Amino acid sequence: MCKESRALVGSIQKFSTEDGPGIRTTVFFKGCPLNCRWCHNPELINAEQELIQLPNSCIGCGYCIQICPQKAITPDEDSRIEIDRRKCDGCMKCVDGCYAQALKRVAAPMTAQEIFRQVLQDKEFYEQTGGGMTLSGGEILSNQNIVRELISLAENSGVGVCLDTSGFGDGVFLLEMALRDIVTDILFDIKTVDPAAHKALTGQSNDVILGNLQMLAEHPVIRDKIQIRMPLMAGVNDGEGEIEAVIVLMRGMGLRRATLLPYHDLGISKMNNLGRQQERFQPPSEERLDVIRTMMESEGITTDILGRV
Repeated sequence: MCKESRALVGSIQKFSTEDGPGIRTTVFFKGCPLNCRWCHNPELINAEQELIQLPNSCIGCGYCIQICPQKAITPDEDSRIEIDRRKCDGCMKCVDGCYAQALKRVAAPMTAQEIFRQVLQDKEFYEQTGGGMTLSGGEILSNQNIVRELISLAENSGVGVCLDTSGFGDGVFLLEMALRDIVTDILFDIKTVDPAAHKALTGQSNDVILGNLQMLAEHPVIRDKIQIRMPLMAGVNDGEGEIEAVIVLMRGMGLRRATLLPYHDLGISKMNNLGRQQERFQPPSEERLDVIRTMMESEGITTDILGRV
């Protein structure tokens, strides 16, 4: 008997309206080859299971201190706990013993059937609004087996699929999935066109990303599915030269849809809860966002700003 694929799922978000058209259920997989300095889901970067601490839920009972085999947990001055991440080996015994749920696993291992069972619960809303299932992350290209299985389940059930990707990964697999009729939309992130800046911001060059985008855009049936998503930080990648480079890229590939994603700082507290630090950026001003949208729309690119009606 063939063993079902499992993947680590950080969350399944229902009634999402920002991850593709209509009302959607978004599946967030764990594991991403990029390390974006502003990532709003930093708990999903590492492909391995991780321990996350929720200090506000801690009741100070001290049970985790007693049961930690590595003695990695000690009381802090607020009668709560500190975790020495250098000693922690990820055994998760503290999680299993934490009745207050102040210590948790970042993700849950799930099969495609288990995931899709939750997706199907809201099929009526998808049909009424033109929504469906969005596969996101982390990075979907780092979770190929279960992504393929979920798309097949969606085909059998008539649930439209949106792919949310950084584009960094196996382009042949991405092309194969993008060609499926049930895949209606592809949200493709472009952080910057400049390869050196991209490496400084994400830890990787964007050669693979731009190559994969070009490959997708060469197929007319896929081209119309693509929406470029642009995370924007003030003074980092929102300058006139950076935006003009994206416009040239999109026009050259025949891409006509974009969404601007102003920076937000939700990743900072998540990173703190993982025992690490994340630097803080600033979003572009509302006026700057309007200028960027005008620049893009004047070149025939329909441009939305996330969070605006």
